Amino acid sequence: MRNIGEDIWVHEDEMSMAGTPLRLRMTIVKLSDGRLWVHSPTALSPGLKQEVEALGEVAFIVGASNGHNSWLLQWQQAFPGAGLYVSGGIPKKLNLEQYHLLDENFDNIWGDDLEREYMPGVSFFNESVFLHKKTKSLIVTDFIQNHSDEIPSGLAGLITKCIFRPLGFKGKCVAPPLKMGFTIKNKTDFASFVTRVKNWDFERIVVTHGDIIEADAGQVFAGLCERFFK
Repeated sequence: MRNIGEDIWVHEDEMSMAGTPLRLRMTIVKLSDGRLWVHSPTALSPGLKQEVEALGEVAFIVGASNGHNSWLLQWQQAFPGAGLYVSGGIPKKLNLEQYHLLDENFDNIWGDDLEREYMPGVSFFNESVFLHKKTKSLIVTDFIQNHSDEIPSGLAGLITKCIFRPLGFKGKCVAPPLKMGFTIKNKTDFASFVTRVKNWDFERIVVTHGDIIEADAGQVFAGLCERFFK
């Protein structure tokens, strides 16, 4: 666990994407009532569980994009008192019975600490993005990424060089599927969503994949999302 600001921590891990390592980041926010909000959980080890419990009570476990479901049940079992909040594609993957859906109708119950916007018309992700007001941190799952890693060796390197980099998984980028027009059903609604997020007051982008974007975060976001207004 690493503290990156007042009442916000991250944990670095990795996952596999088509046999290649992909960096993964969990973000934990201590809300104003002292309870913990856990975004995009990573694999839970005994040591990590102990670190998290030292911060406070885990009350909310958040899977805010459809591809981030691998360790949700592990965390739910470890913290049975916590509510599970997930994007639209996750319940069927995990056959969930008790959960809260993060869709366009969700009433933001964390409004004292977190702004929230729903990405409309992109069923590939059904992603929600958040702003931690206290630290001016934009928290995203797949929407914005920052792949500064060197190309690995072996087969993983070949896949990275020949497939993932050409698809757009490189440097500061929007999620490559969003660059394919057919994934966005209503471009006007999506542009409105991007505008609302762009108008938030944030100074960093805490990405789930890659390096946290600390420098000129607002300008970086605006530049990456310019394509959605054309």
